[in-house]
Amino acid sequence: MFNLEIKTSDFIHIMVTNRCNRRCPFCFDENRKFGKDITKENFLKILDKAKENNIKEACILGGEPLLHPDIVWLCKTCKEYGFTTIITTNYAKPKLLKECDKYLDSINISYYDQKELPNPKDYTADISLSALIYKGRLDNKKDLDDFIDKYKDKFHLRLATLEPTPRFPKQLCDVSEFLDTLEYDSKTSLFGQIEADIYRGVTIKRHDISLPKFEQPFSFNGHVTGDYDRSWTDKYITEERGTIQYSSPIGDIRSYEEYDALAKKLHKVYIYDQGEYVTGILYNKSVNKYVMVSQYRYGIDKFNTEFPGGSKDYLEDPYDAFIREIKEETGYNIQKNNIKLLGQYYQNVGNSKGKVYIFYAETSNDELKEQQLDEFEHIQVVNMNSDELENYVERNSYLLTQYTYLKYKEANHERLS
Repeated sequence: MFNLEIKTSDFIHIMVTNRCNRRCPFCFDENRKFGKDITKENFLKILDKAKENNIKEACILGGEPLLHPDIVWLCKTCKEYGFTTIITTNYAKPKLLKECDKYLDSINISYYDQKELPNPKDYTADISLSALIYKGRLDNKKDLDDFIDKYKDKFHLRLATLEPTPRFPKQLCDVSEFLDTLEYDSKTSLFGQIEADIYRGVTIKRHDISLPKFEQPFSFNGHVTGDYDRSWTDKYITEERGTIQYSSPIGDIRSYEEYDALAKKLHKVYIYDQGEYVTGILYNKSVNKYVMVSQYRYGIDKFNTEFPGGSKDYLEDPYDAFIREIKEETGYNIQKNNIKLLGQYYQNVGNSKGKVYIFYAETSNDELKEQQLDEFEHIQVVNMNSDELENYVERNSYLLTQYTYLKYKEANHERLS
């Protein structure tokens, strides 16, 4: 069995920026949309943590790390801490990379048909050239052999297949049929997690071949946010992709350009930030009836009878939001232990990520207070017995009303008390 503790103590990846000069659809950095640079304070924080964990090697990544305004300082500081220092770059700024060279032990260049590549003789650091194999790129023996012949005497070559991403699907990544026809020098595995085939002395990392995965990734990672863990994902919670084109009290419309790998061109994407919503069935045990609300809705320009609910504030807990909406619209002051989450779904996955949380709750006449309506809210409470509720849902084709009732029926009308 692979010893995870020994292997993970060797190196750390430090993502110093989410910014990049390329728009690769296969990029694994989920946070490239934010354009964040690591601060010097956060960088030092990560180096200190890595030192505590006996890390020996540090790999500086992005985004494109050469876009960081203090990249020379980052490389110098990393080296002064005693780490074997490596940088992975697409060679976006050759002069800047040359400045970093004296602090680097290794330079890994991601190859994308750059017209200009460094001369290894001009650098003190060891230089590797890494290229990806996918549909339409090095996916046949002639192109692959030509690439190896062109660069094998200049650089250490590294090749790899790709794992699918939402923007780069499996049909573009899967080159297994071609690679399986090659005659390999040998086969091995990297970190016990990735199969590696040695072809003409060059290692090909086979992400297209599934091997048993360990519960944790094989390296530590330092993030732009200053976090230090084994996750690749920084957890930003306040920013979204694109720029706001229109803002209103009920939501914002954002837009951005996205490269479609299958269509092979950019297209304009519009996203509607409509927020999240809570609703649910409220059962009054005292009278054996369900509490509905008849509310004037501007979208349809009339009163609509529906289950109580409303918008959830951005950081508000869904349970707390449901309790608040029930209190405001019906006057009932329900308790958290009398609520059950029945399910949740996305309102419109085509252009929004807003969710609807559906609850079942119980109350009694003892918990009835006064409604707390906004100035322009017009709501009347409507009580229905089980037959009336079922008949109403069948007669009125309101998606949210029907779906909420369906989730309740799936729960077999279970009472909480």
